[in-house]
Amino acid sequence: MGSHDHHAHVDMNAGRNITLTGMGVNAALIALKILGGVFGRSRALLADAFHSLSDFISDALVLIGLHFFHKKEDADHPYGHGKIETLVTIALGTILLIAAVRIGIGAAQAIYRGEITVPRRFTIPIAAVSIVSKEILYRLTRRIGKRIGSEAMIANAWHHRSDAMTSIVTLAGVTLAIYVPSLRMLDSYAALLVSFFIIKVAFDILRSSVRKIIDTSPPPDVLRRYSEEIEKVPGVEACHDLMCRYYADKIRMEVHIEVDGDLTVREAHGIVDRVVEGIGSRFDEVSKVLVHIDPYVSKVGRGKTAGD
Repeated sequence: MGSHDHHAHVDMNAGRNITLTGMGVNAALIALKILGGVFGRSRALLADAFHSLSDFISDALVLIGLHFFHKKEDADHPYGHGKIETLVTIALGTILLIAAVRIGIGAAQAIYRGEITVPRRFTIPIAAVSIVSKEILYRLTRRIGKRIGSEAMIANAWHHRSDAMTSIVTLAGVTLAIYVPSLRMLDSYAALLVSFFIIKVAFDILRSSVRKIIDTSPPPDVLRRYSEEIEKVPGVEACHDLMCRYYADKIRMEVHIEVDGDLTVREAHGIVDRVVEGIGSRFDEVSKVLVHIDPYVSKVGRGKTAGD
């Protein structure tokens, strides 16, 4: 058990470190993009700065989430602190959504009014640096997030990826606006497109988190796999009333199993242990299994008799 805890601890440190690195990179990019947007007269780069700002906030929220993620259950939170991380993720999505809508409205108004400003050349390398650094952060953060099973870290990795994507749009918009006089409006169009990107990411994050907070069940095919696994356990004649719900990234399960009614309590308990062990070893995502025992009664058409 000690080594498992040690690994978890090392992984959590890796998660914390990559998130802190992300914060540093985002802080630098925010400063660069705001300066580039204001002094380089680029609406797209300014929109991109907002994206990096939302990333910076998301880094801070992930650090809070990681703090609670591996906290042990306590008297006030007998089910652990997993939902705090889901709430953090919902907060992330909301902040992202608000920022995106504001940028989009600003860009749309500029296009509507025909405000043309040609960006300065030094805005190009700023967008290029953003693309490279954010793509690297995306890959590192996602890998570590998957390893420790943190939904907020994986959501955060996608923030980095979406920032890299929007910087590509910014780079194209700015470059064309500078070098092709007839395409001077492209900077504002790029800003508008960037806002759509951010809105899409925000919706995706919100949808998955809200589903978890309202105790959504896993899909039917997953439930079917669980019940097939349970019915394979020696001594289990049948199972019914299988219910599962998400708790943060883990699944909690309740199930009724039917066993031979003449078994002793100890024998029946042994079967329960085998069910819990079987599910736990086959499916990492299942964190708790509550098993209720019923005496097996043969039902016509089920193809089994009490004597089987």
